[in-house]
Amino acid sequence: MKNFTRSLRALLVAGVALVAGNAIVGTRSGTVDAQKASELQGLGTVSGTVTASKPFTAAHVYLHSTDKRRHMEYMVYTRAGAFKAVALFPGNYELTVKARGLESDPQPIVVRAGDNPAVTVAMHSARDPNQYPSSVDPALARTANGVLEPKQEVTLASYDEIYPPGPGRDVLETLCMNCHGENYFPLRPRSAAGWRSGLDRMMGTALGEKDKVSFGEGTLAGSMSNFRFGIKDRKDVLEYLAKHFGLDKKPRAVRTDKDIPLDEAQLAKAEYIEYYVLGDSPAERTTASATVASDSESASGGVAGVRIIMQVQIDSDGNRWAVDLGIPSRLVQLDPRTGEHKVWELPDKRAGVHEIIIDRKGIVWVPEFGRTSDGRVEGGGTGSELTSRLIGFNPKTQKWEYAIDPDPDNVIRASNKGPLMGSTVDSRGNIYMDWMLTGAISKYDPTTRKATTFRIPTPGAVPYGQAIDPFDNVWVSEWNGGKLGRFNTKTNTWTEFTPPIYPANLRRGPESDAEGNIWTGIWAAGKRPGMIAKLDQKTGNWTTWEIPHRGAQPYEASVDKDANIWFPDVNERMPDRPTAIGRFNPRDQTFTFYPRPQFAADSTRVNHAEDGSVHYTARYGSAKDTSAFGVLYPDKDKITTLAPRMLNGAPGYSFKVGSNEAR
Repeated sequence: MKNFTRSLRALLVAGVALVAGNAIVGTRSGTVDAQKASELQGLGTVSGTVTASKPFTAAHVYLHSTDKRRHMEYMVYTRAGAFKAVALFPGNYELTVKARGLESDPQPIVVRAGDNPAVTVAMHSARDPNQYPSSVDPALARTANGVLEPKQEVTLASYDEIYPPGPGRDVLETLCMNCHGENYFPLRPRSAAGWRSGLDRMMGTALGEKDKVSFGEGTLAGSMSNFRFGIKDRKDVLEYLAKHFGLDKKPRAVRTDKDIPLDEAQLAKAEYIEYYVLGDSPAERTTASATVASDSESASGGVAGVRIIMQVQIDSDGNRWAVDLGIPSRLVQLDPRTGEHKVWELPDKRAGVHEIIIDRKGIVWVPEFGRTSDGRVEGGGTGSELTSRLIGFNPKTQKWEYAIDPDPDNVIRASNKGPLMGSTVDSRGNIYMDWMLTGAISKYDPTTRKATTFRIPTPGAVPYGQAIDPFDNVWVSEWNGGKLGRFNTKTNTWTEFTPPIYPANLRRGPESDAEGNIWTGIWAAGKRPGMIAKLDQKTGNWTTWEIPHRGAQPYEASVDKDANIWFPDVNERMPDRPTAIGRFNPRDQTFTFYPRPQFAADSTRVNHAEDGSVHYTARYGSAKDTSAFGVLYPDKDKITTLAPRMLNGAPGYSFKVGSNEAR
């Protein structure tokens, strides 16, 4: 392995010199050819043909490395039965092909440098004729907290069969389904008392005596709510839930009546590569309950020994970085040129961590999601006895050199200030982050080492995602109220924008394009489809586009080098629809979807490299002992390096940002 790594690095060094020369005297195509000849030299290509007893579209071709030194998987799609996978590390692989209701037997294959002999694969009927392709059996895919949910038989039915018309359905569609989706209620029957208890928490009945300890608590709190919810609504929805989703009902889900459209010609160009980070041995793990729900709020705590790789960033050398929510909580660096990774434990080994950002000086910043004095990793918004910190890691010294209290003046008057999320860096190098639980953002100035906190005007705001625009405004999505908030960093003032669909679940939310338009996703709610939305902040006008399949859940929106809008379309509680990464082209208003390697994979966001590749993490939904760094190449024939740089440099905006020194 060491010899292979050393020789590959030598080739990369030679390739950099060759590219630099061609950049001066060569044509653009000559430069690309030179890059391919250098950086990809020593890697392999596998092509072949897939047959089956019945027609299929865009079958998934998996090439899973079986070498112990490298834990990787490649996935491409077929077109008219043909496929090609490129940039494979030489070694031993297991090749499997799957399509809806079809699968092949695994077969070993040895990949050598250069073109390899073509292979022929035959698919046969799967045990389940409706089974979607997946590299991980959905029954073995772990949930957010690293455990397996108990198997349950789910009955699929039409929307109107599961939700008969009535005043209670109107309330669920208008309010509850915006965040919970249409399958939350039928999949988890409760007693009347159970439904009442859950609604009491959301109405904040206990908040007169204690601080808020979870995101949803108090969201429907009377006249102070961002939602139109009153006593009549409460009565109607409780009667409806008890009648249609009581303990006498079996788990059900709405049948998908509009599948994700597949463009086989586009998919045949694409390739996924995933680099896996393995969990510890079973003896080193703690035992967790197998009955925890897998929704993103209640089950995002870490489990000892289980790896949960969160949002990815790319440094100036093309290395990928992420935080690991497992115990111990860790910072992870991946070198995609070798598949090797390094890890550093966080100062607080049980501090929940959900994201990462790299500033333009190369410092890796991690906002702590939550810390507790009793040693637990915080789940989704369950409060904290200790203040969450912004911690900074210097890759040059390989040390944690910063531990910042973002609210030193106690502007947030609460014992549970809540988790930190949504970080951005402005043109002056200031770092901004959200206080999700208590409705504020903080700014940290690395030059003065001063932190300042600013409250969001809307009562009970839950800021989730965050973005910066070309004018240095900070944008937040208000998860609980469906608004976008703009913070003017020059005047320290707020402006809030309400979309035409209100309330709307913008989830993690916004990203700015190079012109300053703000893009976000809106989750589906019952019969209302999911959408991609654009806000023109100069006029305040909104434009929306319906996502063309049932139950779309765009977790956030981001912008690539060609101004396309990308979004991870997650699969929360949808037993008959796979996850995908979606692309929206604003110029011709078309959608393209790239189904993920795993049926139930989940990512909160994607980031973009300068070559057009799309980077993500297989946060949840992969095999129970693994998590992954992933990359989607929309056009594998344009791959010139396995280590592209971040679009416009870290932290990766769709527009160029001046350096700290220039300001």
